[in-house]
Amino acid sequence: MTWRTAPHQPDGEAKTAAYPAGPRTTRGAARRAATATVFLLAAVLTGCGGTTDAAGGSAPAGDLDENCRAARSDAGLEVTLTVAPCPPTGGGAAGTAGIAVKDADGKAVPGAKVEINPEMPNMKMKGGNQTARPKGDGYEAKLVLGMAGDWRITVTVTPASGEASTTAFNLTAKD
Repeated sequence: MTWRTAPHQPDGEAKTAAYPAGPRTTRGAARRAATATVFLLAAVLTGCGGTTDAAGGSAPAGDLDENCRAARSDAGLEVTLTVAPCPPTGGGAAGTAGIAVKDADGKAVPGAKVEINPEMPNMKMKGGNQTARPKGDGYEAKLVLGMAGDWRITVTVTPASGEASTTAFNLTAKD
């Protein structure tokens, strides 16, 4: 017996439920159509990565410019992040993060403790803190992005004397 032919006994008698011929309901089809529309809209709104530059190539998405560089200010310090390779790649290949730290007068800040922490907020994935080494007028750290997608790189700078600064940069890693 199926649910269409199963006897039901509201008044004590065995009866066969009568249902009109055709589809059971249109609610299921409407629900599937609404779900598909929501997924399609989400895909359109989030996009599929970067933008196209004038030459037709793909420019990096997020906060980085065409040279894979971005700058932020916090606590009187200007922090500039430069990522190599450009555009950033996911998949676990090690890249580098160059960090330039300048004070309010535009002078390099030597002797600071600089840490980077890559994380993938959408996946709740953390890459682990990396301590940057001094290199030239700035600092350099290994940058490993485990997979392609949207990443947030948090840079924490603690000068030898002064207040700690924390800035975050968004980037999109390609395959």
